[in-house]
Amino acid sequence: MKVKVIPVLEDNYMYLVIEEHTREAVAVDVAVPKRLLEIVGREGVSLTTVLTTHHHWDHARGNAELARLRPGLAVLGADERICALTRRLVHGEELRGMRCRWVAVACAWRAQLSKCIRAWSRPWKVFCGHEHTLGNLEFAQKVEPGNDHVRAKLSWAKKRDEDDMPTVPSTLGEELLYNPFLRVAEEPVCKFTGKVAPAEVLEALCRERASFERAAEPLQPQARALLALQWGP
Repeated sequence: MKVKVIPVLEDNYMYLVIEEHTREAVAVDVAVPKRLLEIVGREGVSLTTVLTTHHHWDHARGNAELARLRPGLAVLGADERICALTRRLVHGEELRGMRCRWVAVACAWRAQLSKCIRAWSRPWKVFCGHEHTLGNLEFAQKVEPGNDHVRAKLSWAKKRDEDDMPTVPSTLGEELLYNPFLRVAEEPVCKFTGKVAPAEVLEALCRERASFERAAEPLQPQARALLALQWGP
């Protein structure tokens, strides 16, 4: 199996998952369908399925156009709000012919999922939907300033960013070393959040991450100034 990483929009990723024996392919999170079809043609594969992780426009907006261009295309996901959905997936369902399993994550299950992930295979590759690695690692450094794995990965990610190169994929084994959301039982992470129970640690991390992101966002100009920039005085 081969995965093509396709950067689109500001910081999104689409993926083309190719089963090399059958030359069939599944597209993940189609935001720019024509770009996807260019790569499908270049790879010489048969696109059979679209898998949409969630309903947000930057992950699902290309479904309708792609379904129009490719009649009979299966559009799969776990949310009825996903555009052009042909079948709703259930937790644990395997995608026929692709050796893939759908894992649905409800908000209430996040702490349990974090625990389960630790038991999964370390070499598994992790493909994220956005290029947020730098911000995520900067937050991880705030949570665990003494974590050498965070420091090394952040240095690597900065170099990738300077070279305009993607940081995906990582591996599950790597994520367990520096991703605080998978380290909810580790003493430094508990100390940072002031919590002990994994669910409470995770909830506190989510709040802190949201605050960290807002603090990192540049201030927006006032509406009047913005109009002046667009239209003149």
